Amino acid sequence: MKNIKLVLLLAFCLPAMAIAEGVNTAGYSEKTPEATLKAIHTLFSKEFSPDIKGDNWVKGSMNFNKGSEEYNKLMTARMNDDFDQPVGYPEAMAAGKKLWETPFANGKKMADCFAKGGKGAANDYPRVNAATGKVEVFEHALNKCRTDNGEKALDYGDMKTMGALSIVARRLSDGERIKIEVKTDAEKAAFNRGKEIFYGRVGKFEQACAHCHIQKAGKIARTEDLSPIIGQAAHFPVFRIHKATDGVHVITLHKRYQGCQNSTAVDKKLQIKPGSDQSSDLEYFHTYISNGLPLSAGVFRK
Repeated sequence: MKNIKLVLLLAFCLPAMAIAEGVNTAGYSEKTPEATLKAIHTLFSKEFSPDIKGDNWVKGSMNFNKGSEEYNKLMTARMNDDFDQPVGYPEAMAAGKKLWETPFANGKKMADCFAKGGKGAANDYPRVNAATGKVEVFEHALNKCRTDNGEKALDYGDMKTMGALSIVARRLSDGERIKIEVKTDAEKAAFNRGKEIFYGRVGKFEQACAHCHIQKAGKIARTEDLSPIIGQAAHFPVFRIHKATDGVHVITLHKRYQGCQNSTAVDKKLQIKPGSDQSSDLEYFHTYISNGLPLSAGVFRK
């Protein structure tokens, strides 16, 4: 049967601070990043090959549902049509462009903080700070640029500001291929922290990211096809349907983590938040699994 009897499994299930024993599926028992990646690819090559390979992994659940793929094409065409853009799209792009291009009080701009005016900059993240051992994601760099120039940091959970800015800035790296290397002790520790989160059971229903996106990838939960972990981190932030307006709104990867915590009944007091160390650790692990795939920010996803 394609339908699965999981209670609340949407995209990206996420843990609270206390993480229970992990889900023993592909990659869980492997001791190194390389072995973890190989185990996941080996499983998926048996499950989905030759239907899904190469850059097609970035398409996610559309690989399993032609109707979803056609709907995605329709919404993408609308976003690119100046006369038929869904509510929320032009507003988000305008807000992000304003934040990126408007000079700070000192006369500098966001682009001045990055080599080549920001082109390709997003692909330098996530990375581990050698001095602190902490993971730095691209949104951290965007806020550092603001605070270094005397401006107020943006709220990582605010999609009208940080979400919009992230899409505009990340689009300057579209087409760049993910290149996460895990070599130093600090990088290995960060990878393992993120891996523990991904495989760990949490919340009222004791679900894990790995349940949905490794063990049950390609199956259906609550009418939605579950996408594989490979390729997920390559296309965020995304535009998704806004139920209140029938338009679209921005969702960053960290915001999606938060949404899945809500869906899997993780206590709000225990949830990991956008921009937090735990969300960043998870992004580091998550992105490594998509090594070699092209970045594509600001796409539509159902």
